[in-house]
Amino acid sequence: MKMFDLKGTVLAMSTPSIISLLNYIEMYKGKTFGIEKMKKVDQLKEIARQSHVLASNAIGSVYADESRLEAIFNREEPAETLQEYMIRGYNNALDLIDEVYKYQPFDRSFISTLHYYIYRDYNPEFGGQFKDSQNYIQEARPDGTFRTIFVSAAPEEVLPLLENLIYQFNQCAQDEECNKLILIAAFMLDFMCIHPYNHGNGRVSRLILDFLLKKFGYDIDNYFAIPYLMRQHINEYIDAFEASSKGWADNENNYTAFVTFVLKRILEAYRKLDYIMEINNMDADIDEKVYKIVMDSSTPIGKSVVNNVLYSTSKATIEKSLARLLKDGRIQLITKGRYSKYFRT
Repeated sequence: MKMFDLKGTVLAMSTPSIISLLNYIEMYKGKTFGIEKMKKVDQLKEIARQSHVLASNAIGSVYADESRLEAIFNREEPAETLQEYMIRGYNNALDLIDEVYKYQPFDRSFISTLHYYIYRDYNPEFGGQFKDSQNYIQEARPDGTFRTIFVSAAPEEVLPLLENLIYQFNQCAQDEECNKLILIAAFMLDFMCIHPYNHGNGRVSRLILDFLLKKFGYDIDNYFAIPYLMRQHINEYIDAFEASSKGWADNENNYTAFVTFVLKRILEAYRKLDYIMEINNMDADIDEKVYKIVMDSSTPIGKSVVNNVLYSTSKATIEKSLARLLKDGRIQLITKGRYSKYFRT
């Protein structure tokens, strides 16, 4: 059986490359400290929340019809499909985290509560129940087949492994020698390797990430969704997990690839937020702001990207600005239609 040494794992991660990532995260965290003073910041939070929910579910192959998203998030209508129940349930779990993270202990009961919230309105008897059969972490291939990446812990191993892992996490979290971000990333890998539930383990791991980051003072997920970036880097996500889970059951795995991946996504989220603040604080008219966004991109970008950066500006105003910039030849239209993309000239 796997034997955890979480403190030893965390201390072993103090390499120059990881320390550099940690230092940059702290720097950008400081730079974005004033985000709550930004105009219409609640709109930015809503964009981040929806991006988080949709991306985390999409990583788990859970999707919803785009035309139904407003009803799902506003809870205006009953969920109609399993996918809609899963998305709404995940959103409810995030609501719970926001409500309780300051005082909620991190324990097995709370983790199972997060799983329960996902499934509560669809099948409450399934939610929060540990697996009763062996499950596998698999990658879906383009041809419709699946590749097994990792064979998770056996059902009878789940309870002792998870209890020990949580105990060591809480011990390490009180130890000043243990960096909290490394600790969170290492826990996330171990949790995914245990894979305690029949379904929904990846989604629960990302809920745990959100909860623990907020608990330790890193509320970046409120403003820019880390799961969105994980989905953007999905191949790297899979590769990092595969590399770090190899030899896990025999206590021979190396956490470096996965911890590095998670830290990079946290840093990327802080950098994205810093950029949003920079653009919105520019002393310039809307055309210059939109022009800078297009010019700063290394690849063609859609209107949705511009809308999300200029979160407090109406979509109609941004569309008019893009039209003026096109007419003046300052930017070019790469693809037309609903998903138009723009690029520098």
